[in-house]
Amino acid sequence: MIGTEGHPFPAWLSFHLNNELRRRSHPPEKIIDVLGVKATDAVLDFGCGPGFYTIPFAKIAREVVAVDIQSKMLGKVSKYAEKNGVKVKALQSNGQSIPLPEGHFDLIFLSGVYHELSEKRKVLTELKRLLKPSGRIVLRERTKTGHFSPGRPAINPLEVSEELRAVGFIALAPATDPSDRTATLMTATA
Repeated sequence: MIGTEGHPFPAWLSFHLNNELRRRSHPPEKIIDVLGVKATDAVLDFGCGPGFYTIPFAKIAREVVAVDIQSKMLGKVSKYAEKNGVKVKALQSNGQSIPLPEGHFDLIFLSGVYHELSEKRKVLTELKRLLKPSGRIVLRERTKTGHFSPGRPAINPLEVSEELRAVGFIALAPATDPSDRTATLMTATA
């Protein structure tokens, strides 16, 4: 099934993930504001898809790295970055081994991708390696189903917090996504 564990959302349907209607109804800037991204930050957008959050991050942060398992998604991110006049480094990886230096990122962001991971703990362990000691990881996932919300499944934020703790993160209290009442932001520190 599309967008479920072990089955990433296909690149040929990426227009559902990055379009003007979605940007108006769920502005990525709202989340970026809540996260307090600064001009000095290095941000890793893991499972970046076509760049819905990647490009807004790149308009603020000093460095943005987009990681996705699908090369076609990374091609879309690169084109979107060029169109918006921002710099983004794109890397293909399943998340279990990412060729980047240890302790480099201030923020690692995953939106709607955690539920697709088949090796969650391995990926979280690798992401923890990449995070600065003072850094944060934020997972944005659907935790409730709305009236018109087909697509990815709703997950339990307490289970996600437990997975984060299991690999050594300090999980903070989940917060409601300011742009989508069916989603939750789950934050942890290294």
